Amino acid sequence: MTAPETQESGIGLEALRQRLAAAPDADRLRPIGLDRVVAGRDALASLPALVDELLGPGNGPVALLVDATQMRRNGEDLKPKVKALLCADREVRVVRVGPPDGRVHADEETVATAIADASETAGIVTVGSGTVADIGKTVAAELDLPHAIVQTAASVNGFADDQSVLLRNGVKRTTQSRWPEALVLDGAVLAAAPAGMSQAGFGDLVSMFTATADWLLAREVGMDDSYSETAAELGRDHGVELLTLAPALADDDPDAVVRLAEILAVSGIAMGVAGRTAPSSGMEHTISHLLEMAAERRGEGTALHGAKVGVTTIVAALTWRRLRRRVEERGLALTFPSAAGMEARVQAAFDPLDPSGTMAEECWRDYRAKLERWHARRDAIEGFAVAWREPEDAFERLLVDPELLVASMREAGAPVRFSQLDPAVDAETARWAVANCHLMRDRFTVADLAFFAGAWEAEDVEAVLREAAELGAGL
Repeated sequence: MTAPETQESGIGLEALRQRLAAAPDADRLRPIGLDRVVAGRDALASLPALVDELLGPGNGPVALLVDATQMRRNGEDLKPKVKALLCADREVRVVRVGPPDGRVHADEETVATAIADASETAGIVTVGSGTVADIGKTVAAELDLPHAIVQTAASVNGFADDQSVLLRNGVKRTTQSRWPEALVLDGAVLAAAPAGMSQAGFGDLVSMFTATADWLLAREVGMDDSYSETAAELGRDHGVELLTLAPALADDDPDAVVRLAEILAVSGIAMGVAGRTAPSSGMEHTISHLLEMAAERRGEGTALHGAKVGVTTIVAALTWRRLRRRVEERGLALTFPSAAGMEARVQAAFDPLDPSGTMAEECWRDYRAKLERWHARRDAIEGFAVAWREPEDAFERLLVDPELLVASMREAGAPVRFSQLDPAVDAETARWAVANCHLMRDRFTVADLAFFAGAWEAEDVEAVLREAAELGAGL
């Protein structure tokens, strides 16, 4: 595909492809499935040409997948504008997802309805948030249709990969879907997003400073052999630049917002080539997922995903710091608890939220696989405990000081406390999510290591939250 030269993204997809092909671990990386990222203050103008090249001129109707949330661009209603742009050459079928209030959940029923409504079309154009994009990627995968996304906020990194976060039995699960062929990052659209969206994108990205360390830890312990240094570096390449964008993002500067969206896209690409969300999803995301699950179960609103991730990244960074200090002082003695004991612990964590037991059963299904692997690899794991200091330099390179995270997030205007989220998360729910984050899925993080080291009981959680409070963060 081609697009106006002035609208080419600064990402450089071809250079990224060459870099991945030449990487020492190229054999464990998947190809980039994203064909084009178009970015700039008037990138939306390129959409009709992109769709023509994806579908062929006039070749069948296009499904325009949207939710009920009104969005604007330079004062104009965005979705009718997109429809008008596309209608010049082809039939457009509007596929609305979610309820009239715009609170979309990517649950089984919503996804199934979208698949049915988009059937018998030649392609999909999604206009919307990260959740709507996740649905669009899933629909495109199910129907095997080309897909272009008009990103409406620089809020999350999940627009540019082939994975979708869906609800299964009330539990957040990352599911294989499909790369979009094209991503449109229009500065006027992104800058018109509601207040806090860009700050949420900033929060989603700072997870790179803890998630990559969690991923490396999983390899070093012997719990996950998928670690790719190239994919981890790809997500971390723009870390310093991200932090320098903070002041401009606080002012919602359009150029800074577009650049933020590009960095988010690179982060998404890192997840796509890794074949998993691990380059940007570790302990901090498990806490965020539990907060979202609790809100949805209670029928309550929830803060922006990236805003929560920013707050929880500070908690994860402090968990890393506290555990490393503890190991330095006492060494690392690990436990291997029984399946019966851990199943009871999972049930105790989730049954109060869902008395039917469905949520606990879903979480136990994933956690059990992690626990079985923990037992099966006991020799290697105990060897890691003896040689803990060997990968310390690698962890040090990936982690950043929690003080820097707090200062940068404040500079960007992002929340740093659970109580600063909109809507706020009460202290009891925040404590519950932090304490039980390791129990929800088969992903090994620093919280798992702390638990197996006997350092993740109630008093340990409180100690981490106290340290956060000393930095002006946490509850």
